[in-house]
Amino acid sequence: MADPGMIERQSPTYNKYTTGKEMKETPVSKASSPTEVELGMSYQSESNNVWSKISRWINLIGAEEYGVEQIPEDVRTDQNPRDLFTFFFSANCGTASIALGYLGPTLFYLGWWDSFLCCLFFNLIGAIPAAWLATFGPKMGLRTMILPRFCFGWWPAKVLVLLNCLNQIGWAMVNCIAGATIFYDVGDGKLPMAVAVLIIGLAAVIVGLFGYHLVHVYERWSWIAMLICFCILAGFGAPHFVNVPMGKGPRRNLSTDYGVYMRSDTPPWKCFLYAFLGLFTSQFLIEALGAAIGTLVFSSNPVFTAAYNSGGLGGLIGQCFQGHGAGVTGFGKFVQLILSFSTVAVIITNIYSLGLSIQMMSKKLLIIPRVVWSLIGAVIFLAAAIGGRNNLEAVMSDFLNICAYWLTPFCTILMVEHFVFRRGYTTYDVSAAFDRKRLPLGIAAFSVFVIGTVLALLCMSQTWWVGPIALKVGNAPYGTDISWELSLGAVTLLYIPLRYLERKYTGFKSEFEGDI
Repeated sequence: MADPGMIERQSPTYNKYTTGKEMKETPVSKASSPTEVELGMSYQSESNNVWSKISRWINLIGAEEYGVEQIPEDVRTDQNPRDLFTFFFSANCGTASIALGYLGPTLFYLGWWDSFLCCLFFNLIGAIPAAWLATFGPKMGLRTMILPRFCFGWWPAKVLVLLNCLNQIGWAMVNCIAGATIFYDVGDGKLPMAVAVLIIGLAAVIVGLFGYHLVHVYERWSWIAMLICFCILAGFGAPHFVNVPMGKGPRRNLSTDYGVYMRSDTPPWKCFLYAFLGLFTSQFLIEALGAAIGTLVFSSNPVFTAAYNSGGLGGLIGQCFQGHGAGVTGFGKFVQLILSFSTVAVIITNIYSLGLSIQMMSKKLLIIPRVVWSLIGAVIFLAAAIGGRNNLEAVMSDFLNICAYWLTPFCTILMVEHFVFRRGYTTYDVSAAFDRKRLPLGIAAFSVFVIGTVLALLCMSQTWWVGPIALKVGNAPYGTDISWELSLGAVTLLYIPLRYLERKYTGFKSEFEGDI
């Protein structure tokens, strides 16, 4: 079988990378017809095909044309794995992370140290799966949501892709609203919130549509300005932060797509380290600052309560710059304006990855370029963000509640598959990723995934649902949310024997390039 990454969409003469200039400089050969048919990429007459014309236009403006197909080695670059640090740091160095941190005191009534420790330990743990997945990009040249096919199989993996599409749209909505709340406060309430959402969203869409190259360029530098502004905010806000004591009573608790153009000989440990540091440092520092800002709600100074009631997070941030004269107030507005656009760095990743995920739903959808799907997703998330613009806390908490409970079983299965069964990158038959006949049935992975997710729901403790197990473990009426701990353990224990049985009795040992 020919390498699916070598498939040409329009030109039999030139390769496609990220810009039209690079396309002109890299000659390649055209893949065989059978492979094109197999991947659903057989194109009728090039001159009359509307999607081919759109793809040529994409190349003309310098946008990335590659979709979910494997990125071949001959178009890989000497991209430094340090880009994974700046990418993840920039994506999380935004007001959305502040908004998440400030939920500790404002929504969950945690004290300062409670919130600080939650930010520290959960980010230490949470950064590991994403950083590990980042190592697959250079080694395999495949997008993140292609990887589940090696254990979930062809059809069950599509369910995960659908969930991921909902995640990307939801996160784009949440991040856009988080930035817009700051923008709204800059305009002293005179700029309609819907317009603030639209401006932030459009700024992100423009960058996200261009693809991999421009995304990395933006992420490489945007974090510098944002980090400076966050330091300034911390300096002005520090005198007002409140050391809210730890709460007492019922207990409550709160990747791969961006390294595919790196050369395959890039050391995995470097990818993991840079990705982990980028994820952890940005999320922990900015969320801790958000928790500190959240303590202002408990300030004895009534102006902070009034600011919170009128403008929420944006109002609290704006109030930090008050009382120091007109010059500081004006400077504070400028800092807020910059910070309001900090969420662009993460929204563009949602838009970019959304386009890739949609292409994975069906071979027929591969005909339509990624940029078109990203544009359609952008319209959907902007409409949703404008509709939910006045309910940031509710939108954030409800969406996070929904998405969190399937991610733990999903990541656990991928990690067990890799470390127990694959034991290395070379045992993945990359060419089989686009051939359902050479993939496992996914009986073990999908059944365990369902069990793990259902168990997580039974152990969850949220405003709109407290599972029976959570209620038994903790005190009524909230119980204790132990969903991810039990889900992780149950999935690990169940998947190993079921996967062995699946390999033994279904005859899909050919899915491995080597045997275990």
